[in-house]
Formats: sequence, structure tokens, C-alpha cells
Amino acid sequence: MHDLEVHLIKLKTAVEEKLEHPFLVKHLPSPKIDEDKLLLLCAIFDEIDLSDEIKKSYILTAMLVQIALDTHDDVTTSNNLNSEEFVRRQLTVLAGDYFSGLYYLLLSEVKDIKMVRTLAMAIKEINEHKIRLYQYDDNEKLQSIVESIQIVETSLFQHVADHFKLTSHKALSIDFLTYKRLSHEKFQYVNGKIKESPFSMSFLTDACNMYFEKTISLLDTGFVKAPVIRDLLLDRLHSIRFHDPLLHEKKTVEEGL
Repeated sequence: MHDLEVHLIKLKTAVEEKLEHPFLVKHLPSPKIDEDKLLLLCAIFDEIDLSDEIKKSYILTAMLVQIALDTHDDVTTSNNLNSEEFVRRQLTVLAGDYFSGLYYLLLSEVKDIKMVRTLAMAIKEINEHKIRLYQYDDNEKLQSIVESIQIVETSLFQHVADHFKLTSHKALSIDFLTYKRLSHEKFQYVNGKIKESPFSMSFLTDACNMYFEKTISLLDTGFVKAPVIRDLLLDRLHSIRFHDPLLHEKKTVEEGL
């Protein structure tokens, strides 16, 4: 377990180094790196017969895609901005574009044109369903909203898993990340951090329970061959249920850093 945690921290550090740009660091907060998604990518690439360096390049590329998409989500649509807020919005757009350029650079070094197409398809799907989520109305079926959330959260992982013909890991990514997103929605709802939601508390509770059990069931089938990765995924699943901090954040607090 310790070796995997060290590996994840090294990968996260490598992503952070790729993201560093003096101008952006000065004017914008550091992009958030989702360690659960990093762990899922490690689980996927642990099954693939490639050199460690090539695996690292693919993982960094996928994380840069995710961060570029997340950064563009932070762009405010408000029309009532002062000059400082307007500049920050423009810089956030440019930051997302800059991160997008970084993953194309990495893929050009790997020389995998098929992966470029794979990621492009994922990005297209994600953006289409983000628009649907912004435009939903009260008459929208709840399952349709969940399906759009699912695509936004998991399309990148679905396409990467399909690229390497890892059907089981595709299913795991869907259930794990859908559970994480809906669990966060439920937490926000309970704590009054969102004023309105298309979902009732009973719907969120039932959906969270379903995706939790589905993820547990998938992990229990044993297709994740490395037991240390499986155990850490199980730990994270239970931690999400109780809204614990991420692995690295928790470790930092415990060490008093």
C-alpha cells in the first residue's frame, strides 16, 4: 500500500509540474487534481503491457485533459464583473486552453494518433452533456440528468478503457465516479450548500446506495489484479461515503505538514 501511495504522490507531483506556469501561478489558484481519478487511471494502466514511462505519459495526458475541462468549468458567465474579475475570467479561459495544449504535446511525444482521437471523442461528449445539464428544466427526467452527469464524470475513462479493450475497468470507472459525484451532490444538499437540485433526498440516497453496491460488487469480482490497488479503491469508496479528505490531503494532515 505504501509503495502505491508514494507512486500516486509522485504522479500528482508530475502533473503539478506540468501545470506550472509563472504567470498563471501568480494570478490564478492552482488547479485541483482529483486523486481518485488518478487512482482509477493507475488501475487501468496497471493492466496494460507498456513501459512505466509510456504509462506515465498516458496518465499525465489523461489528467491534463481532465484538468483542462475542469478549468473551463470555473469560467464565470456573469455579466456583472469588475475589471479584476473580468481579467481573471479571461485568464481562466487561457489557462484551460494552455492545459489542453500540454496534453496534445505529450501525445505527440508518445506518437499515438488513435489516442488523440479517443480523447477528442471524450471531450466532445463531455462538453455536449455539460450543455444539457446547464439547460435542463423541471420537466427533465431524473434518469436523463443522471446519464448526463455520468457522461461528464466518466466519458474520459470510458474511452480510455475502450481504447485498451478493458471492459471491466470501464464499468468500474462509471460506477465509482457516478457514486462519487452523486455522493457529493447529496452532501451539498444535506449541508445546505446548494439552493436547488433536480434530485430529492430520497432519490439521491437510493442512487448513492445503488452505485456504492455496484462498485463494491465489481471490485469483489477480482478483475483488478493488483490487490493493493483494489484495497485502496475500496478504502476510497468507503471514505467518500463519509466524506473523508483525499488520500494525500489526509496524509498531510496526519503528518502535521
